[in-house]
Amino acid sequence: MSTATRTADPTGTAAVLTDAATGAVAVDGRPSGRGRRGGPELPVVVIDLARAARRFRDLREAFPWVDVHYDVSALAHPALLGTISAEGAGFTITHEAALPALRRVDADLGRVLHATPGARWLQRRSAWAAGVRLFVVDDPYDLDTFVSAPAGTAVLLRVDPGIAVPVARHASALGVQVAGLSLPVAAATGASDLVALLQRAVRASSDVAAATGRRLELLDLGDTFSDGTAIRPAEWPALARTVRSLVAPATSRTTVLATAGRALVSDCITVSAGGGEHYADGATASACIDAGCEVVVLREGMRDGILSRLPLFRTAPAREGATMRRTPHARGGHRTLRPSRARSTWSPAG
Repeated sequence: MSTATRTADPTGTAAVLTDAATGAVAVDGRPSGRGRRGGPELPVVVIDLARAARRFRDLREAFPWVDVHYDVSALAHPALLGTISAEGAGFTITHEAALPALRRVDADLGRVLHATPGARWLQRRSAWAAGVRLFVVDDPYDLDTFVSAPAGTAVLLRVDPGIAVPVARHASALGVQVAGLSLPVAAATGASDLVALLQRAVRASSDVAAATGRRLELLDLGDTFSDGTAIRPAEWPALARTVRSLVAPATSRTTVLATAGRALVSDCITVSAGGGEHYADGATASACIDAGCEVVVLREGMRDGILSRLPLFRTAPAREGATMRRTPHARGGHRTLRPSRARSTWSPAG
């Protein structure tokens, strides 16, 4: 039985049940993929781990001096998290259910950036207890909650660079360690916008160091590689040169962080339903999985014969006639599994 992980909520593990009489698989009591004869059929979600790993390596190749973190809320399937972790990625938490997902796969929580907007004190306390030590603070008033944080806890200020100095002074007066600044990268931010933000942040970092007597060691580029920005892979080389010249990581001893989310997995997920298939983003895949869809995980080097023996398609020859077909996509050939007589009940709302 393949792993089905409910990520729309976004990370709980669904209860997977098997009907002893028919062999049908159900998630939370609803038919999954090859449901009972005559019953509704749900799509199959296929996650290509090898493609996700390649996407991450492409990003690291373009920005070799950037510590790239994966935003767990993009898609929290355990096989995907394990693959991204094995490639050397850290993780960014932007949803309160992301921490349990990382704990489930034994991720190194010392390499986690807690950036959940409007996080409550209890959420942060839970993260402290798990071993998370780096937090993004958007509201200066939240600094008070870090007075009782464990030793070694530090914050990144995601505030307007113009008020970074007084906010850093306030943190210093509270005894809260400020490790650096985090860029407030908004949706539709372009490469030129990011450069302007970065220039202001670099100046603000110098001003904070002069005002507090403590050099800032980290600079977080925020959601620079999110699919919500207007920055495209074709712009990466020029952007990398600009960022490196402004920050000079090798000589300034500044560690640069960045978060990649849905853009990292958007062409690694296929939803197969109703005789057709299409690429899906993490949110769509999460909604499908949460509705009870089966998940098929493709690993490096898997062949048709191996895939055809996955539990989802291991049925009697006369039953449903599930087959595997090769389907070319606009972005290159991509093998997916398609139940030949599936009926889709999928909707964007899950």
